[in-house]
Amino acid sequence: MSAKKKIGILGASGYTGADAVRLLARHPHAEITALTANTHAGKTMDEVFPHLFMLDLPRLKEWEQVDWTKLDAVFCGLPHGTTQEIIAAVLAANPAIKILDMSADFRLRDMRTYAQWYGHEHRAPALQGEAVYGLTEFYRKKIASARLVACPGCYP
Repeated sequence: MSAKKKIGILGASGYTGADAVRLLARHPHAEITALTANTHAGKTMDEVFPHLFMLDLPRLKEWEQVDWTKLDAVFCGLPHGTTQEIIAAVLAANPAIKILDMSADFRLRDMRTYAQWYGHEHRAPALQGEAVYGLTEFYRKKIASARLVACPGCYP
């Protein structure tokens, strides 16, 4: 059996991030080694979400405090519009890391369409072109080799 993958979760105190924590904490091939939540840095997950008291999890940190070189993958549960520079910084620190972005920041490939829908220019256009849309029925092979997967949201 191979070693567990070391996982980080950006935005662990938000709805999406907390659900990722709940699911990954019991996954047989995952070990959560980094959790970020800038507004709750220093707290434990069960201080923020009491129902997670039985899970053995690291303390929440600010994202800048994480050593990204020690992780295999990151789930990004940050709000739309906030992930672009953070994901760029994580990939710069560890080019081999796999990122699954659960925000909408990398779902649209066309920069004009992105600006039209989200009201601002995309701040990581090079990564926008690299991101693979995470709809496995259409992009299974690309997802397998991608560094950055834009997870589908409400509407694929």
